[in-house]
Amino acid sequence: MSDAVRSRPIVVTGCPRSGTTWVGSTVGASSEVLYLYEPFNDGAPHHLDVPERYLYVAPDSPAHAVPDMSALIGMGGLGGRARATARGIRLGRRFRSELPAHLALHEVVRSPASALTARRTLVKDPLAFFAAEWLEARFDALVVMMVRHPAGMISSYLKLGWPCEVDSLLRQDGLRERFTEPLAVEIERYHEEPDDRLGGLILQWKIFAHAAARLREEHPEWLYMSHENVCEEPVPQFRALFEYLGLRWTPALERKVVADSTASQVDPARHQQHALQRDSRTLAAAWRARLSEADADRIENEAGPLWEQLSALAWEPRQRLPQAG
Repeated sequence: MSDAVRSRPIVVTGCPRSGTTWVGSTVGASSEVLYLYEPFNDGAPHHLDVPERYLYVAPDSPAHAVPDMSALIGMGGLGGRARATARGIRLGRRFRSELPAHLALHEVVRSPASALTARRTLVKDPLAFFAAEWLEARFDALVVMMVRHPAGMISSYLKLGWPCEVDSLLRQDGLRERFTEPLAVEIERYHEEPDDRLGGLILQWKIFAHAAARLREEHPEWLYMSHENVCEEPVPQFRALFEYLGLRWTPALERKVVADSTASQVDPARHQQHALQRDSRTLAAAWRARLSEADADRIENEAGPLWEQLSALAWEPRQRLPQAG
């Protein structure tokens, strides 16, 4: 693989609650990358100034469409990190006022080795889903897109007490016009029945699923992974992912994947937002213990056929990898 591919930034994104943290943290354990955790997430301690969660950024938007993004991508190189770190030191106690400086100092403290050896940026963020095309077009990013069974996402939202986010998606004209036309009937019903929380979450999953299917057609060079496949065969999935990204796969990384995917799961009905150690083979279907039979049946009836189409597009270890560039 060429040095040009090995220096390209990486974006790990996907449908909400689809395993991006597990995949991103594993890739982020490589000393070859600078791991930026959810810069689009206003709930993160350091983040971009964006007007919406799951911000849609048109592919032809200029590089400055999201302020500070160019600087963050540039931190993948040693020179960019050195400049941002120096800037943070000069700012002193005010270093948190500038995102690149804040993140540079944070990474120096969190992972001194990677701060010296990284040669590319890794952006792990499900909220970058509708900005992934722009990140590829403007910054030559390699994109990894995660998908998950609708009941897995929905049961996770219910257990975490998270609200439906359909309104934020539909407020964005570009997103709505590009990705939601097949869902006009469901969207009308959503507006007519605002108290139907389960219906809203089903619609939310379907918006992401339709968008992922369309992006799969338009960007076959991206790597599409399903939460279920990663849970079932974590080592082959991660080994091939590292090959696609042009990163070294090491015995230490393999041990990490095994440790993270074989931990005992005490109670699948309990739920932690970012638990990194799990019994991965039982996790994929843990939603069956979280949902009532009626809710599970409704999700299957309303979203099951679309999931069958979407899951068929996800890469499996026995398939040939798409070209990285």
